[in-house]
Amino acid sequence: MYCNLIDKLCFENNIVPFYDNILTNKLTGQKTNISYDLTIPKKNINSCTVADVPDFIDVVLLDEIEHIKVKKIPQYKGYLIDLTKFNNAEDLFVQILSRNPRKNFRAKKRKLESGHDIRYSFHYGEIDKDYYDYLFEICYKLMEERFHEKKIYNRNLIKWKYYHDLFYPLILDRKASIFVISDQEKPITITLNFHVADIVFSHIQIYDVEYSRYSMGDIAIFKNIEWCYRNDFNIWDFSKGATVNKLRWSNHIYQFDYHLFYNSKSLNSTIKARIISIKLAIKQLLRDRNIIGGIFQLDSLYYYTKMKKLKNYDWNNH
Repeated sequence: MYCNLIDKLCFENNIVPFYDNILTNKLTGQKTNISYDLTIPKKNINSCTVADVPDFIDVVLLDEIEHIKVKKIPQYKGYLIDLTKFNNAEDLFVQILSRNPRKNFRAKKRKLESGHDIRYSFHYGEIDKDYYDYLFEICYKLMEERFHEKKIYNRNLIKWKYYHDLFYPLILDRKASIFVISDQEKPITITLNFHVADIVFSHIQIYDVEYSRYSMGDIAIFKNIEWCYRNDFNIWDFSKGATVNKLRWSNHIYQFDYHLFYNSKSLNSTIKARIISIKLAIKQLLRDRNIIGGIFQLDSLYYYTKMKKLKNYDWNNH
């Protein structure tokens, strides 16, 4: 059995029943109650892998589950902005970015806004369904164009129908949001976010490549930060992947772990957990030595082996 903790928190608003259902943001002290995934048995389970457990969220392991033990395997680094370290978005901007990046950012933002009819809109708690459908269609096309240009496999494209069905009720329930930068009526940057307690998980951000010269990624991040301060969110989480924007804006680097739960009374379960932990440790060693993600780009390889699935893919009919 395999699941991803961040996906369960964001997509399903639940966790596996091996943890206490009160989660704590260790950076801010904010606590939140999370429901259990009742489809996963608490007992009589041989193995369960929980991926992407961020170390800034305190997930307390339950110790009364008979025979179930856990191995913790360090994996990726994650990147976030702890907004509590600053008074407001401008204060954060001045302290995080050095002089030249600040100057370039302001110049490009000013040029964008003076040369185009730019509009910023946040959709959180309500959104017109037809406009929502339109945004998802545009977002898909922008991602498809962008990742064909980069020749990198994008896992989100093949799951787009799932995301389309998922996000709308979550927006209405204030558990997700969409941020849009438009040139007149044309969306040129779209950001899809999830909200858990005082944390905003930035899930997808895409922009129209015709506007690349304006550093749309930086502008979108800054506008989202402004919104977070207005709406009392304390963490902006970029997740994994050391991109230029993440490194430029983050002020906190954290660790993702894998938790391998196994039945200590079962030899097969114990051996399986040991094998998985060795494989994960080897993969992380290769990442640390810049072999995976550096010399060897898996997403570039997947582009040629898996993107064939998208050639005739119509997410509206899936």
